[in-house]
This record gives sequence, structure tokens and C-alpha cells, in this order.
Amino acid sequence: MNVDGRPRLASLPAIKDELTRESQERDRVQRLRIITRHPDRYADFILEGWSVDVGWCTPRPGQDRIAYTADAVVQDVQDNVTKATAYVIDVLDVLGPTSDDIARWLLRLDDTCTNPDVDVYILIDTSMHSSHDIARWSSITPTLSPQSEHSTASDVLVHGVSTIAQHTTPAVNDDSVDTNGLRHLTRLPAGFSVDALRRRILQWRRMGFDVSDLESALVQDAEEREQMYRHVEARVRRAIDLDRQLTQFAGQLAAADVEHCRFRLRQLTGLDDVASKLSSEHV
Repeated sequence: MNVDGRPRLASLPAIKDELTRESQERDRVQRLRIITRHPDRYADFILEGWSVDVGWCTPRPGQDRIAYTADAVVQDVQDNVTKATAYVIDVLDVLGPTSDDIARWLLRLDDTCTNPDVDVYILIDTSMHSSHDIARWSSITPTLSPQSEHSTASDVLVHGVSTIAQHTTPAVNDDSVDTNGLRHLTRLPAGFSVDALRRRILQWRRMGFDVSDLESALVQDAEEREQMYRHVEARVRRAIDLDRQLTQFAGQLAAADVEHCRFRLRQLTGLDDVASKLSSEHV
């Protein structure tokens, strides 16, 4: 059982491993619902200890079909009419085919799928996506790796790092949240885990910062990962300070200049230029 209720990216072998393990821990048949654009792929799908129901997600209208929209998929999971104890979502590109489209879809799913009694797996084919894209998506929702040995649900490994007691959101410091929803977060300690970095990337993303440069750190060794994090963290903290100054002097700047500067701050680009502009206005 996924103890925190979050959806997880996984390959089909990893999903089978996890569901087989779960069925062995329970004394009755479990119900699996698969949402897919290609129901024929699962015509002969059999999993011991599971009753399998396949929902066809398609733009074509018809009885018992699921509309090919993000709203329809999310609604199906939330309503859970079939009383499924696990979902496999095989429609990774439901919001669109680009990496950004999929990232937005995963953010939405992560925000809405919070029932700890229903495991949600998002099927991902590693042969169809670049390692950079997969690392980026893994920063939004955890990735389930195939398990070679029996483990408890709280011992599931994410990119080789145990998630035991790592689901607590990092604390924030005493800085107040400004009108733009920005705040300084407590610096991650030395030796932080990959899962902690994923959560931090997600926090910064939700503030509106483009921290895509940090996503490749998820697959680096510990030393390189920390160096990359510290570099991006310094830029984010400076951008937050500059954003607050921008709000303070907004009345002295043209509205278009304010928006342009704020956009650059969120992109973490041109920080020196924004600082210079604000300094000249202050003088």
C-alpha cells in the first residue's frame, strides 16, 4: 500500500512486482482498474490475486468509455465507481504530447490523488522518453523501481533511495510569504536524499520558478547533485529577494517593465540586470 496516497510513475514490470507483492499480503482478491487508450494491450492481462477491469479512454463517444481529457481521468479516479484498490493510468500524454504538457498533468494528478487506500500508478515506457524528461517528471511524483526482494510499502525505493520517513515536507524558515506567494525555504542539509530534492524542486515549481536545470541532478552522484542544488538554490533565494524589491518599487516603474522583470526572475535569468535596474530606481 502506498502510505502517502501519492501517484507513482512506474514501468509495467515494476507495477506487476508491486501488485503481486500486495496480493500476497492480503487475504482477498483485490480490484485493479486500468485506464488506457489501447484496451487491446490488456486483453490477456492476468495478475494473480487481482480482478482486472479495463477502462477505454478515447475521444470517441460511447457507452462505458472515458473521455480523453484530464478532467475525465481525474474524475474516474476520484469517483472510483468500481471500488478499485489500485489504478494503472496508461494515458501519460492526456494533456498533450510535450514534456511540459505531461509535467502539468502530473502536477494536477499529484494534487488530486490523495486517497491512501487506492494505489495509483502512471505507466511509463522508458524506451519512449528521454532520461532528462523522466528525471523531470520524477521530480513531480515518485518513481517506483522493480523490487527484487520482499519489502514493506514504506520501504519502496525511489531511484535507489529508501522513502522511509522522507515524506515530511521540508520546513520553511520564519520569512513571511509575500503577496506573490514566494518565500525562502530552509536550506536542505548536506547529504540530502534524492526524494528530498524532488520535493524541493516541486515546491519551487509551485512558486513559479523554472528550475529545469536542476532536474538532471536527480540522476547524478551525491557530490554533483549537491553542487547543482546549491547553485540553483542561491539563484532562487536571490530571485525572491529581488522580487520583493520589485514589488516595493513597482510604483516607480512602467507596468510592462515590472512584468518583464518578474518574468525574468521566475526564469532565474538576467538577475544582475534586474538588480541593476532596481538599484538605479532606488537611487
